Amino acid sequence: MKIIAFIKRKGSGSLFKIKGDPQTVAKGFALGSFIGMLPFPGFQVIISAAFASVLKYNKAAAITGVFNTNLATGAFVFAFNFWLGKKVLGIETAFEMPDKINLSFAKIVIEAGTDVFLSLLTGGIITGIIAMFLAYYISLLILNRKLVKSEQTK
Repeated sequence: MKIIAFIKRKGSGSLFKIKGDPQTVAKGFALGSFIGMLPFPGFQVIISAAFASVLKYNKAAAITGVFNTNLATGAFVFAFNFWLGKKVLGIETAFEMPDKINLSFAKIVIEAGTDVFLSLLTGGIITGIIAMFLAYYISLLILNRKLVKSEQTK
C-alpha cells in the first residue's frame, strides 16, 4: 500500500514541520481542509493527494489538512454539514446521522439516497470553503513568520 507508506512518511506530524515554500504548503493544507469537509471518509486522503499532485501543491500538507476531520470530529462535522445542506436545499428527510463515522459511513449514505448525499455534499462544500480560506491564511501567516524567524537566526 503505497498511500499508507506515504502517509506515514510525509503526512503525519505537524503542518509546521513540513518543509517547502510557505505558499505551496499553505495551499496544500487549505486543499486538504476543504476535502476533509466532504462526505468521502476513507477516501479523502487519496483525493487530496491526487488533487495536490495535479495542482502542484504540497501533498503532505494536503494530507495533514484532511485530518482536521477525523474519527473524533467527523460525527459532529458531518452532522452539521448534513443539517446545513438540508436547510440550504430545503430537503426534509427522516435520515439521522450515525453516532460514529467509519468506513461503513459511505455505505450508509449511499443506501440513504440522493437527498442525504446532496445535503452532506452541499453542507460540506459550504463549510469546506470557509475551512479552506481560514486554513490558507492562518497557516500562511504562521509559516511566513516561521520562515522569517529561521532566516534571522542564520
